[in-house]
Amino acid sequence: MRKALLTFGGVMLAGLLALVLAAELSPPRPRGFTGELGQALPEIPGWTRREIPIAASSAAMASAQGILNFSQAKQVLYVRGSTQLLVYVAYWEPGKVSVVDAGSHNPDSCWVNNGCVRTERVYSVPGRVGERELLPYELGQYVVPNGGKQNVAFWHLVNGEPNRYEDQEAGWRNGLIGRLERLPLVWKDIRTYGLNQKNEQMFIRISSGARLEDLFADPANGRLFEALAPLGIYGDRKWR
Repeated sequence: MRKALLTFGGVMLAGLLALVLAAELSPPRPRGFTGELGQALPEIPGWTRREIPIAASSAAMASAQGILNFSQAKQVLYVRGSTQLLVYVAYWEPGKVSVVDAGSHNPDSCWVNNGCVRTERVYSVPGRVGERELLPYELGQYVVPNGGKQNVAFWHLVNGEPNRYEDQEAGWRNGLIGRLERLPLVWKDIRTYGLNQKNEQMFIRISSGARLEDLFADPANGRLFEALAPLGIYGDRKWR
C-alpha cells in the first residue's frame, strides 16, 4: 500500500513539474498595454496632483519591486477641495508574474497582514461614471493602524479582464502557509487562463476616506475618472 501511494505521489509530482515546465516554455502573449503609467495618471484641471513614493526609501522601493517584480508602478494623490483620492497602479508585462502571485498583493492580504482591519467587503461590483460602465471592481473598507478608515476599489486585470476574488475572500497569509492556502486558487487559474500563468496584468487601486460609490457617481469627479480610461477600467475601453 505504501509503495502504491509513493508511486502515485511520484506520478502526480512529475505531472505537476511537467505542467510548470510547459508553462515556462510557452511563448508570452503580445502586449496589449503599450503606454506609460505616468501618462495614464496625468494632471487634471481642477485637481492638485502629487506623486507619492510607493516605498519610503530607495532601498524599500527596490525590495518592493523585487517582491512584486512589476514592469511599471506609479502612485498619485489627487486633491480637490476636501476630496482626496490615492491612485496606485502596477503593471506586469507578459511573462513577468503568475496571476496568483500578482493577485495576492491586494488589500485583503497586504493591508490586513500589515495591521489594517477589514470592516466591509463586496465582490465584483458593477458601476458607472456618467454614461460609461466600469468593469466590475472589488470594493472594501479598511481601518488603518492610526484609526482612520480607507474605502478601496480595485481591479486586477488579466489580459484586460477582471480577475475574480470570491474564492479568496479572506485574503492570504505570508510564507509557506499562505502558499499552501493558495493552491486551490492556482488550479482555478489554470482552468481559467491555461498553463501559461504569466499573463499581462495590471492592478489599479483607488482609495479615499470618502465612499467610492459616491465618488464615481458625482459628476464633479468625472474628468478625473475619465482620465484613467487608458488603464482599461471601462467596459468599452480595452487595452487592445
